[in-house]
Amino acid sequence: MRATRATRALAGLFQAQPEVAFSESELETALATAGAPVNKVTVYRMLDRFAAAGLLHKQVDAARVTRYALAPRGKEGAAPRFECDDCHRQFRLSQGSAKVQTALKQVLQALATAGHESLAVDIAVRGRCAGCAHPSAGAAA
Repeated sequence: MRATRATRALAGLFQAQPEVAFSESELETALATAGAPVNKVTVYRMLDRFAAAGLLHKQVDAARVTRYALAPRGKEGAAPRFECDDCHRQFRLSQGSAKVQTALKQVLQALATAGHESLAVDIAVRGRCAGCAHPSAGAAA
C-alpha cells in the first residue's frame, strides 16, 4: 500500500479515534477537512485495502450502513460493540471483554467441531448512547 497523503490521513483518523466505527461518507468528509480530499471511489478503495491488510474491521450497522473500525489486535479478538439507534455511532465495549472472548471461543470451537469453516463472530448491542439519551448532559460536558 502506498503511503499517499490520503492514506496517511485515513490512518490518522482511525488512530485518533480508535473506538469509533466510521461510515464511508463520514470518512470522506473527515479526509476533506484534514486537507486530503478524495472522491467516494478512492475512499472505498483505501478502505478495502486496509481491511484486506487486516488493519480495519468491516461491519454493517442496523441502518444497513457499512462501517469500518480498527481491527482488534492480538488477544483482543472480536470486540463486542454498542450501536446507538439514534445517531448510529458505534463504540467498542471493553468491560467484561475477557468473559466475552472466552464465550466466543467456545462458540467458535463448537461450530468448528461441527465441521464449519472460516468462522467469524460479530456482536452488537443496540440502544441509545449517552449523548442521544441525555443531550443536555452532553452539552454541559
